[in-house]
Amino acid sequence: MIILIISGLMIVVLKYSRIAAEHTADTYVREQLELYLNSAIEMTLLEISLRDKTSCLNTYTPPSVTKKKTVYSANVNVTKYYLLNGIGEFGSCSAVIENIESEETHGMVLLEVEALATVDGNVTSRILRRTLQRP
Repeated sequence: MIILIISGLMIVVLKYSRIAAEHTADTYVREQLELYLNSAIEMTLLEISLRDKTSCLNTYTPPSVTKKKTVYSANVNVTKYYLLNGIGEFGSCSAVIENIESEETHGMVLLEVEALATVDGNVTSRILRRTLQRP
């Protein structure tokens, strides 16, 4: 009877240790995805600032990164460019330009970023972020 009780307790301990290990791995992947998302935002801002001002960037897909059998990828949509009234920059993307009156926010962009972490072909973590940035 004592052996059965001890073996039952050991099964419970093993089950909870497996759950704790999975939680730690998921937390690690999530933190890495957060770092990748921040890098994707910075790469998008760099791409916007390197472009000719006569054309605009509507979408951007940063390079995917594979680390420890996990693939990190992102898609960035540039929702709006905020420009002062009468400024002729970004002439070919008039659909996404928002005219503003404030010089402090001139040149800012609204980004919608979706970042995915894929382990063995299954999406394990997904982050959606909307951010207002100045390139």
